[in-house]
Amino acid sequence: MRPLIFDEYPGLEKLPWIELGEFPTPVHRLESFGEAKGFPELYIKRDDRSSSLYGGNKVRKLEFVLADAKRKGRELLITLGATGSNQVLATGIFGSREGFRVMGLMMDQPNADYVQKNLLLDHHFGVNIKFTPSIPIELLAFIYNYAVNYLAGNKPYYVPGGASSPIGNVGFVNAAFEIQKQVEEELLPEPDYIIAAAGSVGTIAGLELGCRLTGMKTKTIGVGVAMSFYGTPGRFAGMVNSVCNFLRKSDLSVPEVRCRKEEMIIFNDYLGEEYAAFTELGVETVRMMKDLEGLQIDPTYTGKALGGGLDWLANKGLQDKVVLFWNTYNSVDLTHLIKDADYHDLPRAVHKYFETPTQEELLSQP
Repeated sequence: MRPLIFDEYPGLEKLPWIELGEFPTPVHRLESFGEAKGFPELYIKRDDRSSSLYGGNKVRKLEFVLADAKRKGRELLITLGATGSNQVLATGIFGSREGFRVMGLMMDQPNADYVQKNLLLDHHFGVNIKFTPSIPIELLAFIYNYAVNYLAGNKPYYVPGGASSPIGNVGFVNAAFEIQKQVEEELLPEPDYIIAAAGSVGTIAGLELGCRLTGMKTKTIGVGVAMSFYGTPGRFAGMVNSVCNFLRKSDLSVPEVRCRKEEMIIFNDYLGEEYAAFTELGVETVRMMKDLEGLQIDPTYTGKALGGGLDWLANKGLQDKVVLFWNTYNSVDLTHLIKDADYHDLPRAVHKYFETPTQEELLSQP
């Protein structure tokens, strides 16, 4: 679907864009889960169904990011993430479909079932996996690999973690206009709050800016699910301002929005011991959503976001507000593609994820 912001601000049509997703994504009320949690006006935005190839929040960003790479004549996408990265996988799926080669630089993380699955799927879709043990080494590996490929004439393009570049985040500015239209169509009341996982912060930055541009009263709640130094009010405000500046370069009719860190709602109280470590609240939220609504979310991102966001609102006595949970999880089952896969075909450095217990296995032990 053509971005709605192109109609609102015609100058933005100069931005590169290709159609990857299937929008608008559905929205509906979480009646049983909301009743159980004491939130009678709780809704869900089903970005888990953003594409029949692979859902989740990366599709909206990649519509702009991959178009930008094409316009610039690039051939190799180099992206960053952890070993279970949905970002690396999404870039591999959509990037390969659009004719790019994809390299994924991955850092260590706690083991989980989805880590194994995503690594095998990365290999299936042709991602060149490069394992690094930590963030500093990952960044050094990126500099090295980008420089080597640039000098070799491979025309590399950097896709940052979460695809959270100014042009990528435009996808979620547009998503707020999609919500405004669904409000006008009476598919849900105008939200007081949107709850979303805050990893690279680009999703919530785009939503916050988009809500302000539409004139909706909606405030975005970012629940930190990555490294705590990512999810800060200052970084949140800075990304909103950065995206706004980027849009105004193409169309000065875009209002100048300036956020201050004091205005931003973002916190890391529900992250757990470290990035990708399961928490009791996150796991319980996943279980309740499955039992009460028949919906699958995950314990690393969306379970923490929904559970933590509702807990934050409840502690402030805001259970009567209209709350929209933005489901950034992928619900497309791709396991049939890897049913005969052998992890020994992966780089030796990631074999440990198949040879040590997952968090799910450890939790199931008596």
